[in-house]
Amino acid sequence: MLVAAWMDFSPLAATAATDYGFNIQRAELHAFDDGKLYLLDADIDYRFSEPAIEALRNGVCLSLVLTLKVKQENAWWFENLVTDDKISFRICYHALSKLYQIIYENIEPPLNFVSYNALLQSMGSIREFPVVLAFQLSQGERYRASLSVGLDIESLPLPLRPVAYVNPAWHLNSPQYKWTFVK
Repeated sequence: MLVAAWMDFSPLAATAATDYGFNIQRAELHAFDDGKLYLLDADIDYRFSEPAIEALRNGVCLSLVLTLKVKQENAWWFENLVTDDKISFRICYHALSKLYQIIYENIEPPLNFVSYNALLQSMGSIREFPVVLAFQLSQGERYRASLSVGLDIESLPLPLRPVAYVNPAWHLNSPQYKWTFVK
């Protein structure tokens, strides 16, 4: 009860209506290198809530996870999962240099941006990200793919996690975007 009362007065709980959330507008896999590799292209609309933007601008890095699943279309739920990839990255703001950064796992160096809008534009435009090797797919087979993205609340600093769990403005996840393709 005390937590609920504190949340009502917390500046972190104040958000404008529901003008936030993530939405995948387009996603596709296409063959590359004579069909040896499949690449992901996607367009994602990232709209962070005011509490998330405030935390970012106050030095809290936000971790996001893209989840891509590819499965044979007529397979049982436990069979023929081709890939279940998670692409993790963090976004940070450095007040001293006034730069925003995207830090991808296992990719050096970080990408720097001078504005928040430039950061969002770059994050939302995924081009030619390698995800599936062609030998994992059978010629002529139909596959189902799904892509989703979400904020990883578990990666937030420990004092901020309880607030993030109870405040819906921190539950930033896209619905799954689904499509089919044939190799």
